[in-house]
Amino acid sequence: MTIYTPTYRVTIAGVVQTSTTLQDGTITYGRNDFFEATQPSYCNLELLNLEGTSPVVELLDTVVIEVQNTASTFIKLFTGEVSGVYNRFEGAGLGGKPNTLQIQAVGALGLLVKRYAGSVAYPEELDGARIQRILEETLFVAWEDISNTFTWNDFTTETWATYGVQGIDTIDAGRYEVLARPIEIDQAFNLTDTTQQSGLGYLYDTPDFEIGYADAERRSENYTTNLIELDANLVNADIQTRLQTADIVNSVVIQYDDPVLEVAAQNDTSINNYGLLEEIRSTILAETADATEQATNFVNYRGTPKVSLEEVTVNLAHSDMTNTVRDNLLGVSMDTLLYLDNIPVGLIAEGYNEGFVEGWTWTLGRNNLELTMSVSNSIYSTLDVQWEDYNAVIQWQNLDNTTMWLDVI
Repeated sequence: MTIYTPTYRVTIAGVVQTSTTLQDGTITYGRNDFFEATQPSYCNLELLNLEGTSPVVELLDTVVIEVQNTASTFIKLFTGEVSGVYNRFEGAGLGGKPNTLQIQAVGALGLLVKRYAGSVAYPEELDGARIQRILEETLFVAWEDISNTFTWNDFTTETWATYGVQGIDTIDAGRYEVLARPIEIDQAFNLTDTTQQSGLGYLYDTPDFEIGYADAERRSENYTTNLIELDANLVNADIQTRLQTADIVNSVVIQYDDPVLEVAAQNDTSINNYGLLEEIRSTILAETADATEQATNFVNYRGTPKVSLEEVTVNLAHSDMTNTVRDNLLGVSMDTLLYLDNIPVGLIAEGYNEGFVEGWTWTLGRNNLELTMSVSNSIYSTLDVQWEDYNAVIQWQNLDNTTMWLDVI
């Protein structure tokens, strides 16, 4: 049995808040499931000041929320820009009364909603290179963006050439070629969203206020790199699985190129079992081979419904949770593979579930820190063919006698 009581630190505009107490708050990242686009992270924070002397908080101030891990080291949960401030005094006009300060803030992806890109022509390139290009254009720091209080002494190793682009995390190279694009101004979020959808990757923002991009290969290549093993007995809410026909697609048309061309694929076994369930996907893919690969994989993976977990909620203050698991959960990200064990066989026959974290919400309390994770079936994130996805009527003797499983996946 281990005891963990969260210790928070809130910094606003570079000033650590010492005269206020964190009353409660929520921090949300990611998306609800694999089939959605990532949304900007955001937080809602409530600070209590018993002395009635509210700190001054301005719009666009930087807010940093941290919590100590089990080694008493502060770990960032969120960094964002203030988007709303609500200040309430109890018994206004009466001195010495407490006040409550409510703060709303938005993470780094929110910058793409408020800025535009496309002022230069883009060449045909991989999806990761396109994301990098859009972010560099969007996040470039101009002279007028620098605070007028800065002096050259505030910069130690930076030069103007290296300082110009701020806030970019790892950008994967990409797997699919996307179309060249002429000069046309558009919201940066729209441009990156179209690219991530076509590239089957996902954008994300980090607790350090940076934007990254994981291409279609990242989760397959790093399958167990960021693995968290969790016992279902630690889950402090109902465990609910989801199996629905809305996830099934057994006939797909991929639109690509300019002028538009189409490739189609279908899963005959799935059609026989569930009826015809079609989808048309419009992309900015440039190559026939890429569109064909996506179409084939799409009906293989989505032709048969897969069980996914609706939500998994844990309290890091749970006395049966080990410090290793606590610290791992504090580093949760969209790269996290969650292995939930000891699930009642009435829910999942195997007794376990393996899925990637698509989104999560931190719920901050004075004595508790809860984490709610949305988890997708891991098969949606893999590029290799799984046993259950291979046509059940195929027998080994019907294949070329030199074919091995490694040749199929």
